[in-house]
Amino acid sequence: MQGTEYIINKEKYPLDQPGTDAWKTLAENCKSSFQQTGAVILKNFVQQPILERMIAETDRTIHRSHYCEDNHNVFFEEDNSALPMDHPLRMRETTSLNSIPHDLMSPNDALHQLYNWDPLIHFLSEVLEYKLFRMADPMAALTVNCMRASQNHGWHYDESQVTITLLIQKSVEGGLFQTVPDLRKKDTDDYSMLSAVLKGSDSGVVTLDVEPGDLLIFAGFYSLHRVTPIKGKTTRYVGTLCYKDKPNMMNSPEVQKLFYGRVNQG
Repeated sequence: MQGTEYIINKEKYPLDQPGTDAWKTLAENCKSSFQQTGAVILKNFVQQPILERMIAETDRTIHRSHYCEDNHNVFFEEDNSALPMDHPLRMRETTSLNSIPHDLMSPNDALHQLYNWDPLIHFLSEVLEYKLFRMADPMAALTVNCMRASQNHGWHYDESQVTITLLIQKSVEGGLFQTVPDLRKKDTDDYSMLSAVLKGSDSGVVTLDVEPGDLLIFAGFYSLHRVTPIKGKTTRYVGTLCYKDKPNMMNSPEVQKLFYGRVNQG
């Protein structure tokens, strides 16, 4: 898409130059960081004038956002009464946010253009070592989560193996992205440590240094994470760019209804 390459800091992130030494070095460094820590932060990924444009575009659309409040366990599963009351899978977290879905964004919006930029998905596929596809869901493919004062995202794991986010605007206070890296294993879960974290322990909790304009590549399926409650008058905006390892992926109608207040199966 014409002009999209000027959205990002090209000198630091030459995503449109695949095969060059600079591109290969960047990809290898990101790959190494992701494999070791489950997260990569591309600092100052979006140029400041474009970031200001993204804020203005979100400001114009937030009145159409959907308010979502949910009380859930970390896996967003139904309560299992067969487990003891103090089992971590029965502990409840509260999430409160407003979401702007993909189908309410203009194709001319900078975030929309970035999501659909081929060099970005090609680079991410190289870093993650498998081919990515844009999500087919007309609402969930690209969203902006908006959090006002007292809103938050409780401790949880993501359904997707990897989550790609762009912090657009941060709150005055709070709104910290915190994680317990690699707490969830492929064939087991550390319920003892999970229970401790849900009860308020900060052991193993890492606060990621994410600033507006930073792109975060995050292993949200394996790393417990949350966004702490927002304080102050500035709304936190974070774009979520959903790519999948298979084509034509959609959220269920139930999930669409929860997060967007309606169903759109395309």
